This record gives sequence, C-alpha cells and structure tokens, in this order.
Amino acid sequence: MADLFAPLDAVGRRLRRRTFPFAPPPIPNGVEPPPRRSTNGIDFETEWARTSGAQVGRRVVRQSVIRPAIGAIAAPRVQGADRLDRLSSGPSATNAIFVANHHSHADVALVLAGLPRRWRDELVVAAAADYFFTNRFTSTMSAFALNAVPIERNRVNRRSGDTMAALIEQGWSLLIFPEGGRSPDGWGQEFRAGAAY
Repeated sequence: MADLFAPLDAVGRRLRRRTFPFAPPPIPNGVEPPPRRSTNGIDFETEWARTSGAQVGRRVVRQSVIRPAIGAIAAPRVQGADRLDRLSSGPSATNAIFVANHHSHADVALVLAGLPRRWRDELVVAAAADYFFTNRFTSTMSAFALNAVPIERNRVNRRSGDTMAALIEQGWSLLIFPEGGRSPDGWGQEFRAGAAY
C-alpha cells in the first residue's frame, strides 16, 4: 500500500520545495532582488523584545527562573542603590547607563537581581553578537530573557553604538560590559573602544 502512494509523495515533496508558499515568491524579470540580510549576529532584529507582551513574559521569567537561580548560587548584596533615588524621583525620571565588570556568565543575572524593578524592567543589555546571537534560538532567547541587543565587540561598529544611543533616547537604560568579554583571570581587562563611543 505504501508503494502505491510513493509517486504522489515524491511529487508533493518537489512541489513544497519549489513553489510558493513553500518557497519564496519568484522575482519578476527586470527587478533587482533586495539584498539578503542575515537574521543572526549584528543583524538580528530585537524590537519585538521591547513590546509590552514580551516585557510581561520577561518579568515572569526573571522572577520565576533567573532570580531564584542567582539566589541559589550567590547571595548578592546591594550597596549604593540610594544613588538611583536621585534619578528616579519626580515626574522627569531619567534613564541611566550601567557599566559593570565582567567575570562570569552570571554577571547579567546578578546585575538584574540587584537593580530595583523600575530599572530592571526598562533595561536593555548590550550583548556580544558573536556569542549570544549566533543562531535563531540563542538570538531569540537572549533578546527575550535578557532584553539583549547585539553589539559588535571585535571591531568598532558605529551601527551598534547608534542602536544603543537610539534606545537611550527612547527612554531605555543600558547595561554594558566595556571589557567586551569575561575576564580570564578575575582582573579587569582593557576597555574596548566601542564602549566609549
């Protein structure tokens, strides 16, 4: 019985591979096709991660997964949080750039656990495009769970800096690790030039 449907199955597979909607629509003759952009790395679009629905989901993940995990492996102590009171008082509360050293993979979660909710909920994280945005799954998870945006760390890229500046102008705060990567020996590393920009 399976042999009876084998030719139809082969035709179905060929059609799904070659025709719309199973393949991109054909481009008419004389029309220049748009350049193909990568969907990973520095080109990964993260605007969806700042919508209200994604923010609610991120809050749930942070409260139910990230904070308990940090509490299980560390006992963070917050000092100097009163300095944020000056920024968050009154109707003209402003955003901030948080600069942290980078010693482990837990650094982002530690900073998030220590920040007051107002800052935590309105924070984007500058994340290495070549590490956190290497494929669609890790890119999506980084953008969703951390509100991460890809940043080029191997060379100065004005596009990364412009993206961060635009987010700050929109009212988001920024967490950046100017060393560009984790310290191999626990000592602070040289800052990357793009962080200053």
